[in-house]
Amino acid sequence: MKEVQVKVFDKQIYPTHSDEAENTFSGNLAIKGEDIFITYKDKSTGVNTIIKASKEGISVTRMGAMNGKLKFEVDKPYKTSYGTPYGEMPIEIQTSKTDVYLLEKGIKIYIEYKILMNDEKVSDNLFMIVAN
Repeated sequence: MKEVQVKVFDKQIYPTHSDEAENTFSGNLAIKGEDIFITYKDKSTGVNTIIKASKEGISVTRMGAMNGKLKFEVDKPYKTSYGTPYGEMPIEIQTSKTDVYLLEKGIKIYIEYKILMNDEKVSDNLFMIVAN
């Protein structure tokens, strides 16, 4: 396990507007066999995040003020209930692209996906993590 800086960029595109955020956290990077693990804690919210990239796809697990697990596999919809400070939200994730890049000193993960609620598209999303 190696201590790293984890840069997280996410963008949501809604019918009327878009939101984007970029944050940097202290975290850890571990490679176990063919699986890659990135962990970090957002100290402002108290949320711990574990990102796992494997042959089966990419998963993002959050624990704290927001609880939930999201799975990203191209062309495999994933339904879950996502816990937010406002309550549980049933959502469906439809992933169109995932890429994992080995960098000279770390890892880059790139994901494009849609979020649906009640079979209606809520947003198009981009999620990128660089750990080095």
